[in-house]
Amino acid sequence: MRAVGQSLAALLVLSVAVGPLGCDKSGDDEPSWQKPPERFDVTGDELTFGAKNLDAFNSMAGGERAAHIDALKSKPGSYKGQGRFQVVSELGENIADHEMGKYDASVTVDDPVLYEITIEYNLLSNEKIGDGYPKGTYVEFTGTLVDLDFQDDAKPRKLVIKLKDTKFERLDA
Repeated sequence: MRAVGQSLAALLVLSVAVGPLGCDKSGDDEPSWQKPPERFDVTGDELTFGAKNLDAFNSMAGGERAAHIDALKSKPGSYKGQGRFQVVSELGENIADHEMGKYDASVTVDDPVLYEITIEYNLLSNEKIGDGYPKGTYVEFTGTLVDLDFQDDAKPRKLVIKLKDTKFERLDA
């Protein structure tokens, strides 16, 4: 019985001595393969709702916002955004959005672009965009604005945006 006690004590001492060697936290918290590609910058000025443009939109009064949204809708293919791909689904003929595209890709911007404002996208296309992409893939896209819902009373605030005629590109590291 004494030998078992000594063996357990030796095992405890060894685990305390060796344990910290496997827990080196001095490097980056995120492995390089999980980091976003250099081109991924949801706050960029070239994006329709990057930080600068979203700040201007956020500062607009109701009528001014509506006019801005109408102006964006009137320019086919002019909307540009980035986010992380979630899922693509095929729309049935009885779904209201089917006339704007056979496929609906869901893309999100989970980290706030400005203040606490996040963005969710529904990207409609007749091409099967995002097919085979794993969830969380970094993407960039252009399209024509169909609908924009700014939920400025929600906490956190968010934009829910729908585009049609979407062109989709995977951003590789």
